[in-house]
Amino acid sequence: MTCASFTFYDWLIENKEVMGTGPGLWCPLHITLMCLLFAWLVAAAFIFHKHKQFAMTFTKVLCWLMIFFRLFRMGLLFFSGSQSFVEVLPWHLCHVMSFVFPLFFLTKTKKFFLPVLVVTFFGGILTFIFGDYYYLSTLSFLHIESLWLHFSMPTVAVACLATGYFKVKIKEFWQVYVGLLLLCGWSMIANLSIKGANYLYLMKNGLPFNLFPGQSHLLTYLVLILVISVITITPFVAYEAAKKRREDKEFKTIMKILTEKI
Repeated sequence: MTCASFTFYDWLIENKEVMGTGPGLWCPLHITLMCLLFAWLVAAAFIFHKHKQFAMTFTKVLCWLMIFFRLFRMGLLFFSGSQSFVEVLPWHLCHVMSFVFPLFFLTKTKKFFLPVLVVTFFGGILTFIFGDYYYLSTLSFLHIESLWLHFSMPTVAVACLATGYFKVKIKEFWQVYVGLLLLCGWSMIANLSIKGANYLYLMKNGLPFNLFPGQSHLLTYLVLILVISVITITPFVAYEAAKKRREDKEFKTIMKILTEKI
């Protein structure tokens, strides 16, 4: 319920005191947006696979827009006095990846790109699912910008895979864990420097549940990471196994033909 009428500026900087409370997590809008994200990613995978050049151009545009809107957001929060200069810096996982992914993609850097790709994909989706953007009566500009970012992050990751721009190698998956450790270390710098900070939700649970009540929420994070790892690796393991069987079958066929001719 809205406490009072609010201005465009209140909406822009997300003035919680006058915007009123909203329905919260798992409201109809939240569920609808999740369904739209899933439908879009499935459609995008087919479109990008069929139209590779378009996909690469589209991804490039999204990368520049991600940078622009994040910089605009940072400037808005700083100059409005909502956050200090240190607080507006990219400390959260998705805030970091909104710059790191474009940096890798726009410079065509593929070394150590696997963790960037995986974290960008799942970071965007998990925040989209569990991020409570619905605690205000109206989605503020900051919420809309964040929703758009988390919509774009899995999209650019799908584009890189669907077009074949980047090939995932299972033997390099260890890089993902190194990347996560680096992100945790980076976020802890802010958590220890800024009073009350909870970047990357390391200090307090950022999920609406805890699998181990009474225990550290980091254990829940660990289980979630392991589950995501299995979900990520399984399709590629299956693909490699199917590819090897096909190649073995083709090899046996060729050898059989050669043997018969001899």
